[in-house]
This record gives sequence, structure tokens and C-alpha cells, in this order.
Amino acid sequence: MIIGMVYKRNIYDDQFVVINGSQLKGVQSFNGNWSLPKNNMTAAGYESVGSEVEGAIVGEVSVDRLIVNGSDPIPPLLGSSINGELIYGPNQAANKSFYFNVGYINSYSSSCSIGEIATSNFGLTAYGNVGEKGSASSASYAPYSPKVASANSMTLSTSFGDTNAIQSYDLNLSLNVNPIYKIGSMFIPSKFEIATPIVIETSFEIFANEYEIKNLMDGICGTDFVENLSISLNEKCDGPAIETFTLNNAELIDASINATIGSNLSISLQFQNLYSDISTLVSQVF
Repeated sequence: MIIGMVYKRNIYDDQFVVINGSQLKGVQSFNGNWSLPKNNMTAAGYESVGSEVEGAIVGEVSVDRLIVNGSDPIPPLLGSSINGELIYGPNQAANKSFYFNVGYINSYSSSCSIGEIATSNFGLTAYGNVGEKGSASSASYAPYSPKVASANSMTLSTSFGDTNAIQSYDLNLSLNVNPIYKIGSMFIPSKFEIATPIVIETSFEIFANEYEIKNLMDGICGTDFVENLSISLNEKCDGPAIETFTLNNAELIDASINATIGSNLSISLQFQNLYSDISTLVSQVF
């Protein structure tokens, strides 16, 4: 007789991610963790006299997604407290989850290259209650038919894109979220502040045909380095737009050129937008 232990593999259709009660579509990965900031104490005449939690109790969550439907629920949540969980019970049961009840998004990014499906990822810091949920979740899995946004159905509006082959874009937003604690708050912040200016960086790689790298000195006093950029991610087969990023008055801050014999001449361009508050950013960009 052979006696062994069997480990049940958690398969992909047993998992789904919920933010503020709504299931996220196109999720490829979920990573969550927490740590206790314990301080080991010593005293004169003794060795260790014990330990105590000293500092903020936080968790970190990151989610990677493909853009497979419109009305991305994440941008409207920037600057707001949110809750969420990864549900991973067998057969889509909601009895197991990694949960957080107070979180703030601190990063958002989107990218797409030739031959790829566009991505939309975010990260957040969770405060206080992180981990197993006290009671079974009421969330449920809902099947859907994806409407994929891919590079071959992507529309870019730039002054350098008509005669030059744009190969990829990367958009990155970071928020410096400062939690404010008060005595008696039990490790959960009483309010949050977002440091300004808020920076969005957007970069493109192009195979150059007519584009010429601008003179660095011209960017100090002139306006030649300012562009109005628009990225429209459409449904597959040139369907309607399901995600759009608009970046008016983006300033060129970095340019590089790569010339190799036998290869296309490639140029990388990086732009920057600055915003004074998160609500203006959300309304103007997304």
C-alpha cells in the first residue's frame, strides 16, 4: 500500500479578482503580500524582553491585465479608497480569498507593441485588514465575451506618426500617496494626501522615415518639444474604441536613436505631462 498526500492545483477558472464589488476582466496575474513591522526590544541588564508592532501595517497588491473590454473601472478609482480581493475557492466558490478593505492605487500603466494585445496594469497599497476575509464573499463569477484591443487595431494621433512607423507605446502613472494617521485609528489612516505634481510619462518607439531628432537647446525656450498625443485602443478587426488616452501639451523630455547596419533606424521618444490634482488628470486623460 502506498500512502501519499495529494495537492490540488488551483486552476485559472477558479480565480477571479474583484474591486469594489465588480469583477475585473482580462486579469493575467494577481500578487498580494503583507508584512508585520515588528521591533525586537532589549533592556539594560537583559537580552530580549519581547517584541511589538511598531509602524504602519500595510499590504501590497499588483494586478496585470489585458484590455479585453471597454469602460476600464480602475481610472475613475484613482485618488479614492477602494476594497477588493482575489477569490480562489475551488469551482469558483467564494469561500477562499485574499482580501483588503482599505486600499489606494499608487501606480497605473498601459502598453502595447506590434503583434501584442494591449495591457492595463495597476498596483496599490492596502492598509489595516489584509488577508483572509472574516466572512464568505458575496461576489460571483460572470462569464463574458472579450472585445480585444490589439496593436493592429490601435490608432495613434501624433505629429510624427503619419510617415513614421510607430512600433509601441508605454504609458506610466505613479501616485505618491501619503497616509495620515491619528492616535486611536488602529493602524488605519484617517485620510490620504496625494503629492503634486502628478506625473504621467508616455514613450514611443518608431521606425524613422522622415522624423529627425530635435536640437536639445531648442527645447529650453521654444515650444517645438510640446505635442498633443492621443492613443485609441479599438476592438479587434477595427471595431469601436474601448480605451482612449489623451495627453495634450505633452513635453518631450528624452530622445534616443539607434542605427545599425541592416536594421531599421529606430528612435525612442519619451514625453511627460504634469497635473496639479488627480481629478483633473482623470477627466482629461481617460
